[in-house]
Formats: sequence, C-alpha cells, structure tokens
Amino acid sequence: MTKKTTQTEQNTQDIKEIRTDLKVIKNNHLAHIEKDMDKQSQKIEKMDARLWWVLGLLVASTAIGAAGGLL
Repeated sequence: MTKKTTQTEQNTQDIKEIRTDLKVIKNNHLAHIEKDMDKQSQKIEKMDARLWWVLGLLVASTAIGAAGGLL
C-alpha cells in the first residue's frame, strides 16, 4: 500500500506543478505574445499603406509617360 500511496503523492505533486506552469504561461507568456502580435499588425498596416502609395505613383508615372509619348 505504501508504494501506491507514494505514486499517488507523486502524481498529485506533478499535477500541481503542471497547473502552476500553465498559469505562468497563460498569464505571462501569452500576454507578451499578444503584445508582439499587435506591434506586428501595426507595422504591416503601415507597410500596406506605403505599398499603395508606391503603386499609385507607378501607375501615375506610367500614365504620364504614355501620355507624353503620344504628344
């Protein structure tokens, strides 16, 4: 019976450690990951706006060049 009790105590201790680790991950690490993802989203939005400006300039310069060639 002692061996069974010892194994039960070990399992109980392991479960407590796992729960503690999960709480740390949930409260600490996930918050950091979420903050980093928000920063990346903002950078991507800025980059997207810049790409649209560059595309507009390319189209405008092509149109002006084509119109200038016709004259």
